[in-house]
Amino acid sequence: MIKAFKSVLVGLGLIVATLSIFGTQERAFAQTSQLFRTYKHEVPQKLPETADAIADGKKVYEKRCWYCHGIEGRGDGPASKTMFPKPRNFTRNEYKVRSTTFGSVPTDEDLFRIITSGIEGTAMPFWITISEAERWQVIYYIKTFNEQFKKESAPKVVSAVSVASTPESVKRGQELFKETKCFECHGEDGRGNGPLTVALQTEWNMPYRARDLPKAWNFKGGNTIEDVYRTISTGFNETPMGSYLEKLSDEDRWHVAHFVKSLSKDMASDVVVKVKLIEGEQLPTEPQDENWNKATPVELPLAGQIIATPRHWTPTIDAVMVRAVYNKDEIAFLVEWDDSTNKQEEVFRDAVSLQFPTKIPESLKKPYFAMGDSSGAVNLWSWKAYWHEGFGQIVEAPEQESGVVSELNAKGFKSITTQPPESQNITGKGIYQNGRWKVVFKRTLKTEDAKGDIQFEIGKLIPIAFAVWDGSNSDFGGQKSVSSWYYISLEKPVPKTVFVYVLIAVVMGASVELWFVARLRRFPPKLEEEE
Repeated sequence: MIKAFKSVLVGLGLIVATLSIFGTQERAFAQTSQLFRTYKHEVPQKLPETADAIADGKKVYEKRCWYCHGIEGRGDGPASKTMFPKPRNFTRNEYKVRSTTFGSVPTDEDLFRIITSGIEGTAMPFWITISEAERWQVIYYIKTFNEQFKKESAPKVVSAVSVASTPESVKRGQELFKETKCFECHGEDGRGNGPLTVALQTEWNMPYRARDLPKAWNFKGGNTIEDVYRTISTGFNETPMGSYLEKLSDEDRWHVAHFVKSLSKDMASDVVVKVKLIEGEQLPTEPQDENWNKATPVELPLAGQIIATPRHWTPTIDAVMVRAVYNKDEIAFLVEWDDSTNKQEEVFRDAVSLQFPTKIPESLKKPYFAMGDSSGAVNLWSWKAYWHEGFGQIVEAPEQESGVVSELNAKGFKSITTQPPESQNITGKGIYQNGRWKVVFKRTLKTEDAKGDIQFEIGKLIPIAFAVWDGSNSDFGGQKSVSSWYYISLEKPVPKTVFVYVLIAVVMGASVELWFVARLRRFPPKLEEEE
């Protein structure tokens, strides 16, 4: 018996040790990955900038870089036609991520960090796959495209003597955020929905949306506190984001950076939306209903649809937050996403759709996530903001927006059909508040259309995907933000027998306790007499 017990303990110890090793490796990988994606990166010792190094850099450039940036470095390579933002034009001084003052060229170290880390939200990848020597060589060659690198052989670097983050610092940063009118672009809550954001443009005369500050994972220059401070200090060349180096003191810029960091959150890593059971209650139909707080929110990333024409290279919606609840009869979803404006046109309107397979897969095989395919149909729940004016005008949707709800089926992009009126089973309503849409969908768990409608079952993993359209970004049809397949799972009800067992255990425990107390009173223990 003892030997068996020892064997069990040894086995458990090995399992724990193994999990610890894997956990340590996972944490280390996460930290390394984060390091690669941040601007704050240790730079090795420079290679001498010689004619041979430049010549070798030209070979690296013509092998790795020209297809986007062009042979002459003008950002006009063959791949640039489908890119937004456009690749960097090295002949112009439009470097955004740098440690130098506004209008100055970056340092060699800045360029090394960019090549090593890439730039989030762009087509610029991280080039850790090439050697450090090759990175220095291609930097020296890139500098030959712009004469200003010779004129500014030692560009002025912004100082970064840090100020500790405290509640007082964050509060002061919030005050400065208002005083310097950062909210006019970024919005009062930092969601990128300020009144001026709809008028902002890039150097290519393309719409430019102010950064959504809670979504720190999208910061082009990195999201560490040092990165945020640097961006505030240096600004982004050729964008509406200017430098605050002369407008705010070093200390005040740190205060603003701490406030911005206080708004940021991490992207959730959940792949399953847990559908909360609400027994004996009506499901919420209003987006503001407090019952939604009973469900766990899950935020899921979106990307531009680039599989079928018309492809979407410039999406503005990058994530949705989902909550779901159900009772014995119905299921309801609350879908939320940030949108800097709720302006609509007759053709281009804000919209969202939920996608399910028409049948719950019994294996890992699912319909194609992009509108299904010939081997697997999908069931679509669509909500679209109402159009209230005539063609050609742009209007804002009312804050209380019931919208147009419809149920569709598809077996691919070119086979989308709207279900007949008698098969339309879903209801929905949206509300736009403070730069954010909240849309509710509701339907019965089961319908009479078992062929065209998803039939929800408790305890099953049911695939779900999302699509969102931003009317102010001219999203329409295939031009939308989409997700791949995720899953929902209706939580199982707690059997009533569990409560019976708990009650029995409580009664038995109380009975034993009462018996023990009664026995102590009847037969008190004898105390030894003191000598």
